[in-house]
Amino acid sequence: MEMNIIFLDIDGVLCLGREIDKKCLQNLKAIVDATSARIVLSSSWRFFPKSRAKVESSFREVGIDSLLGWTGSRGKSRVDEIYYWMKDFDNKTIQEDIIIKNWITIDDMDLLKLDKKRMENHFVLTTLVHGITEQTVKEAILLLS
Repeated sequence: MEMNIIFLDIDGVLCLGREIDKKCLQNLKAIVDATSARIVLSSSWRFFPKSRAKVESSFREVGIDSLLGWTGSRGKSRVDEIYYWMKDFDNKTIQEDIIIKNWITIDDMDLLKLDKKRMENHFVLTTLVHGITEQTVKEAILLLS
């Protein structure tokens, strides 16, 4: 089965303060609904079970599938971590084979500036102030189409 993947940061993407922003969450749902994408957590929230549970709970509230997984900490940058996850992805928790069709990263850290070669056409930049906006939704859907 072919699948679109979103590597998702949380702070500055969904979380604009202390809590997950409802509008940003709805905007993420719009991307997921339009592209049937599954989400892999690339945020530092991945290291904390309570934080992952908070993300999962927020997803359930709006009807987004549970996390497909989260990146590890191999490599020197978030870009490395994403590429290692894709390289190592072996479907251990999935009942059917998954082939990654398209993938993007949504982050407030400018990963395109960090590694243009690997992130070009795979990156959507958000801001700490606004998170996922309607413009972000359009960009993400375009890249995953």
